[in-house]
Amino acid sequence: MIFANRQHAGEVLARRLLKSKFDPEKSVVVAIPRGGIVVGQEIASLLKLSLFPLVIKKLGAPNNSELAIGATASFGKPVLDRWLIAELRVSGDYIKKEILKKKREARARGKFLGVKLEPEVFASKTVIVVDDGLATGQTAKMAAKILKQFGARRLILAVGCAPTSVAGEVKKDYDEVVCPATREDFMAVGQFYQDFRPVEDSEVKAILNQKSKIKNQN
Repeated sequence: MIFANRQHAGEVLARRLLKSKFDPEKSVVVAIPRGGIVVGQEIASLLKLSLFPLVIKKLGAPNNSELAIGATASFGKPVLDRWLIAELRVSGDYIKKEILKKKREARARGKFLGVKLEPEVFASKTVIVVDDGLATGQTAKMAAKILKQFGARRLILAVGCAPTSVAGEVKKDYDEVVCPATREDFMAVGQFYQDFRPVEDSEVKAILNQKSKIKNQN
């Protein structure tokens, strides 16, 4: 499947999520900035659910920042791909420095976006975690770890695309995984989108501000 853009991916995922049994009164959408927020906005709007951002930064491999060897939020312990770290022979010193760097970046982005995580919002809820796609699955694993700590009752992962192996791997962390497009010869998330232009923090902030205004009006 090829999506026209992230909004289209959100529409497709929302239709598929309608087949999942969850109580709208006890469910929320958690989207991972940046691209995941655009997808999550569509899902939240179509399913009439609240949308919350969860800032997570992937830990890049040495000399290849796009290859994730793990992921971290601004708080708590990161998740690490031990197998990949061993294969690439990544030093412990590099990992420590990368974690500190990405925690600072996550903190700064969260501050800019006005993200205030309140665990009670997710406690005993069905939480639908959204991103535009998975490459290594590390951000999805980190999201699951955090939300379980917050007391989420059920976790559903909704992503546009993923490598077949990764889609299978993250099932260990979620009660359900909704992923319309998987391929064994996966190269990049962008190959599944006709329009995969970068999403800026300002766009993410505008979406979150709009959702906040709607919520306050209701």
